[in-house]
Amino acid sequence: MFALPQLPVTNRWGIKNIIQRALRPCCAREGRGYQKPLSKGTLPSLTRPKYGLEKPPILMDVLYRGGILVPQYDLWLDPHHTRPAAFVTHAHADHMKKHGHVYASPATAAMMLARGAKRTKFHTLEWGEQVAWNGAYVSLYPAGHVLGSSQILVEGRNGQKLLYSGDFKMRESRASETIEVPQADVVVMETTFGRPRYEFPAHEEVMDDIRSWCRDAIAQKRTPVLFSYSLGKGQELLAALHGCGFPIAVHSAHAKICAVYAEHGVSFAPYDTFEEGQQLEGVLLCSKQCMRSKWWHELQRTHRLQWANVSGWALDGGHSRGFALSDHAGYSDLLEYVRLTGAKKVWTTHGFDAEFAADLRALGLDAAPLSQSKKTAPDDQLSLFAGL
Repeated sequence: MFALPQLPVTNRWGIKNIIQRALRPCCAREGRGYQKPLSKGTLPSLTRPKYGLEKPPILMDVLYRGGILVPQYDLWLDPHHTRPAAFVTHAHADHMKKHGHVYASPATAAMMLARGAKRTKFHTLEWGEQVAWNGAYVSLYPAGHVLGSSQILVEGRNGQKLLYSGDFKMRESRASETIEVPQADVVVMETTFGRPRYEFPAHEEVMDDIRSWCRDAIAQKRTPVLFSYSLGKGQELLAALHGCGFPIAVHSAHAKICAVYAEHGVSFAPYDTFEEGQQLEGVLLCSKQCMRSKWWHELQRTHRLQWANVSGWALDGGHSRGFALSDHAGYSDLLEYVRLTGAKKVWTTHGFDAEFAADLRALGLDAAPLSQSKKTAPDDQLSLFAGL
């Protein structure tokens, strides 16, 4: 029976109500992009398991050493330094390096190639396909963050399972796979938005606001510019702008990744690739870094620009216009993810890792930031691939 621990009336984050609401057994938030909750009576509990007189099981070790390391199996996940071999969750710059051998989804491999990893030897895995690794089995599951983004499940010799979330999103998406959350004994999860204030509005609500903002700008003879990442956010916008009724141009960095998405079956609103000196008639999608470019200053001279940031951080407010469309999980979705995994141990990483781990401990879970894992890591990866 799924039961929440009783929280004290006063909590240092003031989160009793939001946690109780977010983790109801019968989830009212069953929109597109969510797994259906397990039937009542089979839901995993968020309370720490009670072992009676038996000793608790020894769980699989995991370390943060410039990336995620599972030392028993000499297995690197999203390492930040070049390694002979690694599993990579997705092709954002903070997760990919030009490793010797990379295990990833087909879409992630294609995007890494498009972003310059020409000398890497890729080994692509379909969802759920297992590969043997030093006595363990490793498989990938869709994470919903961007196209091809993966969670990584490691099944050890003793039957224990470790799940690394990578970056993930549980809300609906027009341009990426729907997340599938496997169960595991140990979970390492990203907590970029691990504070209660980060609750994102519905996808279509944000897109309605974006479409209206663009139409209003065009009606005022202005050129709307949507600042968005060239991998993920730009494609999500472009897929959701079907039928918008105004012309769309995308920066060349966006266009390069759009081509990969299209090869993997994602359809977009009609668009042109922006060329320097081009006269714009509709909306432009580009990254905020473009503001440093010479062509941007020329565009400002010839057009009446009106721009907005498309980012989850728009929830923080500020003086510039923003739309809170995120490719990460919000706070209640982070809690839901933990519940679906049924984990006995949770390690948090990125963003508000310490704060979210503290909130999980308030619920009775064994949770801590991965930075507190103190065991010594091996100096380097073993030479396992000399024969490849």
